[in-house]
Amino acid sequence: MELKKQLKILIPITLGIFFIYLTFQITSEAERDLIWGYIKSAKIEYVLAAMGLGACADIIRGLRWQFLSKAIGHKSSSIISIASVFMCYTSNMAIPRSGEVVRATVLSEYNKIPISKTLGTIAAERVVDVSISILILVSVWLLQYNVILESFFEDDLLNSMNDNIEVIVSLVIIITAIIVFILSRINKIRKFFKGILEGFLSLTKLKKKLFPFILFSTLIWTCYILAFFVIKFSVAELNLINNSLIFPAFVVGVFSISLSNHGLGVYPLAISLFLVNFGINTEIGLTYGWMAWSCQAIITLIFGGLSFFVLPLLNTSD
Repeated sequence: MELKKQLKILIPITLGIFFIYLTFQITSEAERDLIWGYIKSAKIEYVLAAMGLGACADIIRGLRWQFLSKAIGHKSSSIISIASVFMCYTSNMAIPRSGEVVRATVLSEYNKIPISKTLGTIAAERVVDVSISILILVSVWLLQYNVILESFFEDDLLNSMNDNIEVIVSLVIIITAIIVFILSRINKIRKFFKGILEGFLSLTKLKKKLFPFILFSTLIWTCYILAFFVIKFSVAELNLINNSLIFPAFVVGVFSISLSNHGLGVYPLAISLFLVNFGINTEIGLTYGWMAWSCQAIITLIFGGLSFFVLPLLNTSD
């Protein structure tokens, strides 16, 4: 069991280091100097704006949790709720997957709520956020699938796909149905999906607070997207990136974060590899990726560090 825990910590860290190494391998010294030059030339007002938007998203996330705490019959402090979010992300940067436990423990200890209930509410939040990220992914596909397909496939293959679209859709539906049927027979998978369903059902306790909860969830992701978009204006060379690529690049970044500690190494490289398919130079893509990742990481470390330091003092004063 100890080995399993160690692997959960070591594998994401190793992946992060590997992807940083891979970034060095695919770039020359001149390109790395160029990337660093771009980053140093970044306009501070746009960097601060991106950091502010990222911080707003996390603050709103903390306030959103209060709807769930009230729904299960418990009051919570806004400061503690917000601080727990920053502590969660800071912990994840050090030890992968540890943040949710840290957050649940903080919320339980400082608000005098049973930890089982705080874990349940955080799980419900995760279900909502995963659902929103999937919705964003589907939206990108529906709105920009032509652009995305053209970047990955040759014209002849695209024409063939268009001519046989009904057959392709039918095969996808059949294969998906078979996969769902097989997975439903696997006990662990069935329990996982049952947990997701229970998480959704727990949201029904919000009643009149359901709309504010959805509104706050929308604001969280709006802030994240805007923070990502604002970074484009921080470096003049990033204007080469077409605005139509920002949304799908953001999605790529979101789904890459879970591979390593807070997306270390993976996030910038994933965005760069995506943009390369649209004729964007590697150094520009990496600049965008590292700028976006660094803004959120700096905010997390600053406010997370303050939260770890200040909350015990507040508890002592009480």
